Order: sequence, then C-alpha cells, then structure tokens
Amino acid sequence: MPHPKIKEYSKSTKEKLSFWKTRFYNIGTEREKSSREFQFLFLSWFSLLLFFTFFILAEKNPFNLLVPFNVFQWPRLDSREEVKIVISDGSAQQIPVSRKILIAEEKDLFIYQLVDEVGAPPYFSVKESSSKTDTLFQPKKLLNLQFALKKVWIRKEGSELILDWNTTMLESVMNDYRLPRLIQTESNFEEEAQANAPVDTITYYSGGEVSKTEGEEVTRARRLKALALTFKAVEATLFLNFPNLKTIEHRLDGFKKSFEGLEYSLGDIKQRPATSP
Repeated sequence: MPHPKIKEYSKSTKEKLSFWKTRFYNIGTEREKSSREFQFLFLSWFSLLLFFTFFILAEKNPFNLLVPFNVFQWPRLDSREEVKIVISDGSAQQIPVSRKILIAEEKDLFIYQLVDEVGAPPYFSVKESSSKTDTLFQPKKLLNLQFALKKVWIRKEGSELILDWNTTMLESVMNDYRLPRLIQTESNFEEEAQANAPVDTITYYSGGEVSKTEGEEVTRARRLKALALTFKAVEATLFLNFPNLKTIEHRLDGFKKSFEGLEYSLGDIKQRPATSP
C-alpha cells in the first residue's frame, strides 16, 4: 500500500494540474479574463523555458553566462614562434626564409618539425616578398624526410647531433618525389620554368608522368640530386636554429655508410659553416 503522504501529494498534484488545465482552457476560449499578474507570471515562465530550450538545442551550458569572459573570450594570441627554414632553387643556391610554427618543447621533436618544414612547399612571407622584388629566385620543393628520420641523438650539451635515417623510407620518398617537368632541347633535357613568375610563387611543377624519352638513369640522377639538396637544406636549417650546434652526423639504419648513387657524402661529419646561408 502506498504511504499516506504519497497519496496526499499525488492527489494535490492532480488537483493543481486539473486547475491550471481548466484555467488555461477558459482563458484560451475567452470564458475567463486573465489578470495582469497571471500574464506576467505566464510570460516570465514561458521566456525562461525558451531560454533553457535554446541552450539545450545548442548543447551549451547556460550557466556559463555567469562566468566572466567565458562566453565572449579575450582575443587569442598567436602562440607560434618564428623560425628560419632554408629553401633551395633546385641547384646550388639556398636562402633562409621565415616560418611560424608551434615549437615543441622537446628538442628532438623540434628537429622533426624543422625537417618537415624543409620538405613543405616553399614560399616567401609578405615581408620577404616585398624585400625581394628585385631578386630572381625560383624556389623548388624538396623531399619531405620527416618520416624517414628514425632517431635523433643530441650529445655534448647540444654541440653534436646524430641523425639516423631509414634507408628504405629514403628510397621510397625519393621514388615518390614528383620531379619538375622536362622539355627537350637539341642537345639535352632542361627543366621547364616560368620566365615571369613572381618570387613568392611556388615554381615546382608536377609534371605527371616522366617524359617517355627520358631514361630511368636520368630520372634517378635528378631524384638523387633533389635528395642531396634536401640533406643540405636540413643541415643548414638545423645550424640556423641551434646556435650551440657544431657538428651534424648522418647514419643510415644505425651505421655510417653511403646511400647508393648519392654523390653527397653522408659519412662525413658536417661542421658548422663559418657564415650562415
């Protein structure tokens, strides 16, 4: 049997619901005139119901309005920091450019970020573009070797750096590298370039399939050249961003050995240049 109090509360609730139901019906059918007090209470509760319904549909917490600056926040500050990245024109010329990135606190992760930026599409910032209007420099995209870098060792308080590369990944990245389109002249092949291209334009062309008249040896030689330029750009970038760094050593699968066909020697220890690029 239900508790007497429960029966009492249940009966009282039914009576109130019946009363308000009848009251609303009479007001709606104009059998009874509503007082100003009733109208005020009705509009107040109805507005409150709409207010909470809106926040429920928007999946927001309405009590956030009580916390200062929780709904309308202060403008977010740019937490990125400027670093120097070395880019190449596809030949011997290399220049540093500015990039803004979220720098990782760990040095080894920061090195991975720099390697990734070297292989990203090259461009000049607005300030750099305006200052290089008279400079003829057509940047070429380099290889992204971030995932080919297996391990990083920082030794002697940051003065020595060892980079261990995965040979299989290097070969895979090099084979997937899309070379600039070639045009055939009377004597040899030359890379196609835009004569009137602005300096802030990415002048790297995805030529699709390699020309049928170009041999596999020529294609591999061009890819090996791009790989060598990427290693040089990575080294120059690391020296720029680590002032205390004096030497960089490359290893392939943990050993000091050369990459097949690569003229740029990875076995030699790279010393910090006397002047920055």
